Amino acid sequence: MRVRAWLLACMLAASPVWASDGHGGGGGAAPLKFTTNLGPKSYLQFEIVLDTATPDAAHELEVYRPRLQHEIILMLSTQTDEHLRTLKGKLELQAHIQEIANHLIHETPKTGVKDVLFTSFIIQ
Repeated sequence: MRVRAWLLACMLAASPVWASDGHGGGGGAAPLKFTTNLGPKSYLQFEIVLDTATPDAAHELEVYRPRLQHEIILMLSTQTDEHLRTLKGKLELQAHIQEIANHLIHETPKTGVKDVLFTSFIIQ
């Protein structure tokens, strides 16, 4: 019985959680993690949490998670480390990710992804 409980706990811990409680905000969201090259000499590693307006939007994001990750990775190939080191670059990246996510689930910032929160951001 203990083994089953442990396996269930492991499976639940591995499941991503989107920040949503239906009224904005949410706690304990598992971040999406990305690592990609930025040109020949540097790479970007970051984590984000998508703050959704509704539980339905969070569910749709989970359904489209592989496509979302794919689209974000493709968009990252257009970025440079010089630009992303600036505040303007980070804010533009945040807006691009929000736009990609909402386009994918056919929502707006009021009904879909309200905010993209960086929980980690490293350029090396």
